Amino acid sequence: MSSSSLSPSLSPAGRMSGSDGDSPADTHRREKRRLSNRESARRSRLRKQQHLDELVQEVARLQAENARVAGRAADIASQYARVEQENTVLRARAAELGDRLRSVNEVLRVVEEFSGVAMDIQEEMPADDPLLRPWQLPYPAAAMPIGGAHMLQY
Repeated sequence: MSSSSLSPSLSPAGRMSGSDGDSPADTHRREKRRLSNRESARRSRLRKQQHLDELVQEVARLQAENARVAGRAADIASQYARVEQENTVLRARAAELGDRLRSVNEVLRVVEEFSGVAMDIQEEMPADDPLLRPWQLPYPAAAMPIGGAHMLQY
């Protein structure tokens, strides 16, 4: 055998490695440190896995919420389209009724002119008609008649 195979090799830190120069205390300390490192690595892997599991659950929850919100948005879009279509029909109907009112008013003017009898001709719908503004209250909310304390008694 060569002399290099019999001599202990140096570790990167310059210490002797191998069992030739180690005392039983050094070996025990090194083994204890190795076990501690393994345990620490195992705990680290468990923490990583737990975090990954939590993220997977969060993704699933967010996907479900996203699907719910998308469904709600689709419902609202459908309702909006339906209301918009109804509004288009109502606007057309209002225009038709306005045309008919103008025609009737023209007939009444002719009758009034030839008969001499005064006719009560309403030219247009009054601008302050609350039916033309269904989204507005006819009077401010503060002025709404609210009953006294006796209304709350049984």
